[in-house]
Amino acid sequence: MEKQVTKLENGKVEVLVQIEQEKWKKAQQTAFNKLAENVEIKGFRKGKAPIDMVKAKVDQGQVFDRAINSLLQETYTSVLNEEKLRPFARPKVDVTKLSDTELELKFTLILAPEVTLGKYKDLHVEKKVAEVSDEEVSGALEALKNQHASLVVIEKAAELGHTVIIDFEGFVDEKPFEGGKGENYALELGSNQFVPGFEEQLVGLKANENKDIKVTFPKEYVPELASKEALFKVKVHEVKEKKIPELNEEFVKDVNLPNVKTLDDLKAHEKARLLKQKEDGLKRDYFEGLLKLIREDAKIDVAQEIIDSEVEAMQENLNKQVAQQGLTLENYLQITGQSVETMKETMAKEAEENIRSILVLEKIAEVEDIKVEEDEIEFELAKVADQYQMPLDEVKKILKDNMDRFVADVRARRIQEFILNNND
Repeated sequence: MEKQVTKLENGKVEVLVQIEQEKWKKAQQTAFNKLAENVEIKGFRKGKAPIDMVKAKVDQGQVFDRAINSLLQETYTSVLNEEKLRPFARPKVDVTKLSDTELELKFTLILAPEVTLGKYKDLHVEKKVAEVSDEEVSGALEALKNQHASLVVIEKAAELGHTVIIDFEGFVDEKPFEGGKGENYALELGSNQFVPGFEEQLVGLKANENKDIKVTFPKEYVPELASKEALFKVKVHEVKEKKIPELNEEFVKDVNLPNVKTLDDLKAHEKARLLKQKEDGLKRDYFEGLLKLIREDAKIDVAQEIIDSEVEAMQENLNKQVAQQGLTLENYLQITGQSVETMKETMAKEAEENIRSILVLEKIAEVEDIKVEEDEIEFELAKVADQYQMPLDEVKKILKDNMDRFVADVRARRIQEFILNNND
């Protein structure tokens, strides 16, 4: 594999790679064979037609595309390893020469920016002490009681706080709309799961009763329904009331927590849990405070392309999240009251802070020679095995494909511990 490396401005590197002719021809043949499997020629079974007839049916452009894609990752990895390059964003890849005998690829890489650390030891950020009040413990116990509550069918009319089992179908302009129908749906009245005004109109209904409910969708709703009036036809199957258990020794047995035998044990357990929760939160805040000081005192020239690449990745992730909720990005922006411009500005700011944080942490690890040894990884794996009561070999098997991520997480904790231990 012949390469030509050219250093550009702003931390960019351009690498021209000439793929060996034999390797390129083999990749094309493999791509052709794969595409040929789906070629249908009258009078022949798939895969049995004369090769010249099959070639006439296969698009050479598709052969090139598939062959190039099959070589990209391997070629890119070789370039990074052989040239000892450390990219910090997704590369730009161009095909500069292409024929059945020649393939030349151009990788444009943005390397990790240079970092000049400022002060990162003996910094001061105010530490807060975690405290848990009796009221908070009482609230936690009430929440625990609610978690263990049961729903019992009642013959009374529905009230706020009751759960109704309903069938419903919604209509706008006398036509049903997507997502507006449900059967045997459990709805807690007053939970605000449905359109404003819907749940309140079910108050007073009993089992086996029907009602037509009129509502108006909020203007911030999805565009297809925003501000429109709708009619829901609702049938109530059952009305259920939440039965909350009493806080007594019997309840303690039902909760079945390790080493919790009495009511006093339960109170102590919840207090310890809340205290740990608060301590973890304050520790995160303290670390973020230190990281902010370290980040602001360091000199880092982050190329705009790196920020743009991170914003693009963040936006792709957001698109996936809103799609899982059945929305488009436009729907999401309308509901949250944002424009594309304000969203990207917010993402860009967050992206730059994240990038600078990653860079200073990596630089500290380099300067202080913070590494994770094999015996440390074994110890951390053993802790996971003990936590989940699993054999160590089984844990290793499960984490096999994600071991790099596991090691990176352990290393990140070591860097954090170093910073916490060297500042007050």
